[in-house]
Amino acid sequence: AFVGRLVIIVPYLWLLFFFLIPFVIVFKISLSQTAIAMPPYTPVLDFSGGWFGFVGQLRELSIDNYTLLTKDSLYFNAYVTSLIIAAISTVLTLIVGYPIAYGMARAPAAIRPTLLMLVILPFWTSFLIRVYAWIGILKPEGLLNE
Repeated sequence: AFVGRLVIIVPYLWLLFFFLIPFVIVFKISLSQTAIAMPPYTPVLDFSGGWFGFVGQLRELSIDNYTLLTKDSLYFNAYVTSLIIAAISTVLTLIVGYPIAYGMARAPAAIRPTLLMLVILPFWTSFLIRVYAWIGILKPEGLLNE
């Protein structure tokens, strides 16, 4: 029973340690005030003032860094453009991916491994080969601009 629980707990501890804790640290940094120091923000966890000093630091957290994003048009436009591109990418991926997945699920069992291999194969190609393919597609006399 203990080994079974340990097998379940270890991946959650891994996720906690390598994903949740760094996310919380970066989120806290994003809410902290900028400081002319190294690093250029208030410390993430500073217990030098004791518990009351730590609570005082939590009270100093603000969303000023996020409101700055809406005030500066350069940051705001970059943020909105990123969201639009992400939404378009998501929709296009769903439009292309669902019919392929449906076809693979309904295909005869004998050819499913082959279809799966055809889907996975492009991810095995070298990054350099993909870059050269995109150069060929996107160059002025390339496939896309003809």
